[in-house]
Amino acid sequence: MIARLYTDIFDLAADIRTAPDQHGLVGAFGALIGRLGPYAYSIGTIHRTDLVQRHLIGTTYPDAWMTHYVTQHYHHIDPVIDPVRHGLHPYDWKDARITTPQQQTLLHEFGEMGFRSGHAVPLQVTTGTVMLVSIASTEQQIDTRQQMAIQLAASQFHYRYCQLGLDRPQVAGTVLSPRERECLSWAAQGRDTTEIGDILAISDNTIKFHLKNALRKLGCHNRVQAAVKATCMGLIHP
Repeated sequence: MIARLYTDIFDLAADIRTAPDQHGLVGAFGALIGRLGPYAYSIGTIHRTDLVQRHLIGTTYPDAWMTHYVTQHYHHIDPVIDPVRHGLHPYDWKDARITTPQQQTLLHEFGEMGFRSGHAVPLQVTTGTVMLVSIASTEQQIDTRQQMAIQLAASQFHYRYCQLGLDRPQVAGTVLSPRERECLSWAAQGRDTTEIGDILAISDNTIKFHLKNALRKLGCHNRVQAAVKATCMGLIHP
């Protein structure tokens, strides 16, 4: 059984290495992580010195959590995201330095969803930018063999990401209209279409039109993903 598992892992790692584009790359990575265990993941790039410069590549964290995360501005205080402290060495979430009550609250709320441990793999993309692959587990801990498999998957993702030239974000230079930014900002705060329409005094169809345009520009499949990406890129400030 173990031998078969690791054969599957190497086959899936090969799929990551030959992915044709970012969509296929994220899908291949997700397939491998799903084979390893009850895990969720988040992948993004972070500037070493300007932490506002963040680019979300992909995540399987629940949409409700991502909306809450952005609404509470947790992306500014998350102790797991600390490229300066950890450098380019993989680390467990338990090694994160918690210095404020807000950080403690963040981790407590994340744990309430059933996640009990995590493992992060930082990888250099450019001189000033790090890719962070972060894995959350419902298990008490992620054992050494699983960590090695996660690091393999992360390294193959990083290799193909850079090979495809994705270190230059596809959405660089993205310009959202004022209405698109407004709609996304309210969506990031958990408002639905009707609520946004009431706030902005425009119709549901108009809201949907602006959000659809924003999703297209950002290369996202749903408004939560778009709101999170736009926030991480500094396009909106909910």
